[in-house]
Amino acid sequence: MNKRLSSVMVMSVTAALTMGVVTERSAWADRPATGASSLFNGKDFTGWHGLKTMDPRSFEALNPDEKTKALALGAEDLAKHWRVENGEIINDGQGAYLTSDKDYGDIELTIDFKIGPKGDSGIYLRGTPQIQIWDFTEPSYARMGADKGSGGLWNNTAGAPGKDPLTLADRPINEWNTFRIIQVGERTSVYLNDKLVVDHARLENYWNR
Repeated sequence: MNKRLSSVMVMSVTAALTMGVVTERSAWADRPATGASSLFNGKDFTGWHGLKTMDPRSFEALNPDEKTKALALGAEDLAKHWRVENGEIINDGQGAYLTSDKDYGDIELTIDFKIGPKGDSGIYLRGTPQIQIWDFTEPSYARMGADKGSGGLWNNTAGAPGKDPLTLADRPINEWNTFRIIQVGERTSVYLNDKLVVDHARLENYWNR
């Protein structure tokens, strides 16, 4: 699902984290779990870059000049659509994806996010879409499954495990939510506000379609 508008945060870990008018707060920068590292320093985009949606393999296949150009365009786009304010990452619902400089393998990721009305965003893992975030109260999104809530592996095949969240766990729009995401290989578990919404399901590789 593509980003639309309103408050959400998106990122891609690999990746990147993607957001829509999203907000991510820096509280975890002050209290990372034992053995964990914080991806956001609460001040600026150190450790991050903007990048348009593309197969990570295609990016890696670019020659040095092409990579430099792509990253320059991403930096320009990031400056237009992303900002850090009061220890929070905020996106206006437009632009490139916020992508971590570092690549990650198996992960446990904790992220706080807030989304506004009609928000539609998500989190890419290893550059692969996506753990869905959206306004579950928006009537026009219901036909796509938004009424089931956030946290599902939205780009999985219809009917596949993980495609839809196991339970509606979103807090009211404009309130903070917390994801705990565990991925080993392609097997992915997602907790939203301490409720299991995806249980050890495969995150299908969207780019192999």
